[in-house]
Amino acid sequence: MLKSYSFPSVYEATNQELRNVAESILDGIKINVEGIDYIVGNLALVEGYSPHKNINPAPSEIEYKLLSDAALLLTQPKGEEEIVLTTGFPFSTFALYREQAMEMLQGRRIINYDASTFGGPSGARREINVGKVDVIPEIMGCTIAIREGEIKEKDNFFIVSLGYGTCEAVVSTRAGLINRSAISTHGIRHAVNLLANELSKNYYLNLKTEHQVDVIFQQGNITVNRMRHNILDLREKVLQMYYRDIIAPNLRRAFTDDDFNKCSKMYLVGGGANYPELVECFKEEFGNIVSVEVYPEPEKCASQGYSLNSKNKASMAKSSLPNNLVDDEIKIFKNPQLSVGMDIGNANTCVTIYKDGE
Repeated sequence: MLKSYSFPSVYEATNQELRNVAESILDGIKINVEGIDYIVGNLALVEGYSPHKNINPAPSEIEYKLLSDAALLLTQPKGEEEIVLTTGFPFSTFALYREQAMEMLQGRRIINYDASTFGGPSGARREINVGKVDVIPEIMGCTIAIREGEIKEKDNFFIVSLGYGTCEAVVSTRAGLINRSAISTHGIRHAVNLLANELSKNYYLNLKTEHQVDVIFQQGNITVNRMRHNILDLREKVLQMYYRDIIAPNLRRAFTDDDFNKCSKMYLVGGGANYPELVECFKEEFGNIVSVEVYPEPEKCASQGYSLNSKNKASMAKSSLPNNLVDDEIKIFKNPQLSVGMDIGNANTCVTIYKDGE
């Protein structure tokens, strides 16, 4: 039903000729935007000299277009398949970017890419038709995934989205989100920067980019002068500092005793939920009053919720067709559709596809 693809949100301009260096398009994304070739995601990490990323790019910026093109390329629509697309932004930028994103994403576009990286032609082109676009708050997408995905949660719950750029939280009830409880603050990036400061005291980081430090953070080790050093204890220290100084004060201001009377579960989503040290901080503070649950593959939660939202939008559009259409008109309105969710995150970009009839 749902198929997700994820790649690091990094890129690098290149003039390299790269042939047969990857096994699939996911590991071999090389696309041309505004006349410049870029390697994106896993290929940028392997073949790039200084792969980098931009934090919370606006839809008008080249980084957003680059990552959205790469994500849409992975959907690989067939024939006249039309994409029904949902994406989102954190609460802090949602109102600012919503209209810009809808205008930029909707319509037909040609994506020029180099398929020779994974054994295809060098001058490949793919036409993408995005027929409908919906832009919703990121944490609403996560809530849709929890309520309408495999978990099918029916009760009230807390949800905390531990993203790289932004941490957000809100209370979700059967009637909807409680806006009064919503918070938006610094994401895992804060802990990564703390780690970089600590590492620089003992190791030469060799002008590593922020994303390269993030990879060290994720792996829990660093290699310097051909020697590998375990940094899990240091990672635990900075994650505890991040929780204590950033997350905990915000949650205490947002969640009231009345909220705890209503909710018996707290769901952790986003890439930060993959760190057991951080999850343990939540369990220590809230485990005696609510059940702290980590969403399966938490970094994919938002894109899966976006995809389910697209499916709902596509179903509503079809069910509202007027009865007096002739056969040719019905065919136009009922072209094959791909329901797609696209989460352009600061650490990873994830695209999830829901196909009609599957």
